Amino acid sequence: MGKLLFLFILGTIGMTLRFLIVGEFEWNQVFILFIFPIGAFVVWFIHRWMVSRDVNYIPSNTDETWNTHMGERYSTGVKQLYKRKKKVAVYRRFYQHRWQHWVNEVVEGDGNWYMNLSFELAVGGKVEFVEKRSSLFKNNTNWIMVRDGEPVGKVKTEFSMKNAAKLKEALTVEIEDKVIYYQSFGIGSATDVLIDDHVIAKGIRSEVLRSKYHFELVDDDYTKLEEILVMGFILFNYVHKQ
Repeated sequence: MGKLLFLFILGTIGMTLRFLIVGEFEWNQVFILFIFPIGAFVVWFIHRWMVSRDVNYIPSNTDETWNTHMGERYSTGVKQLYKRKKKVAVYRRFYQHRWQHWVNEVVEGDGNWYMNLSFELAVGGKVEFVEKRSSLFKNNTNWIMVRDGEPVGKVKTEFSMKNAAKLKEALTVEIEDKVIYYQSFGIGSATDVLIDDHVIAKGIRSEVLRSKYHFELVDDDYTKLEEILVMGFILFNYVHKQ
């Protein structure tokens, strides 16, 4: 939507300058120009529909694992996180400065710039993933994990030529004395969560082109980390668009 409005503004400026210099309009160009705001309205309508589905998501009667609905990922709209049918948290993306949202809308096609997530737990407390990217054009992004205002861990993407050759997407979380590794092999693939090369949890999109996600702990020895594991899974999907 932001890109279409930006192109409309540029086109309007260009046609105004042409009129001032040449003294006439090309009416076919005027018609093409007004396609941009019409397209922006259509995109806005779809965007509002997706936000509404995220906000109003309720698990089905058959949901027996962690589940959430992630349809729209640019805005700061609230999303719901459930364990089975019990709401555990609400979460949202946030921007540290308002202008960053507009830059993301207009310039950055993937929406990965200025990626921050905030989780508000139903039992009280907040966990945030705050981006610490030093340059927009570096391959990997770093986050500080903050619980109730105190740093508790580090997160980073694992972009590399080796991973790209394997179509592998990866992210690591360091918390306490654990290094948690998330990996997947493209859209529609399951996400494996590993510690010391041992799979401890799995997450998956319910269907390709659908926005419902499931996550399940498969090693009960890591129950105390379960909330952090599912939060990392959500961040992983924001970044890699699984």
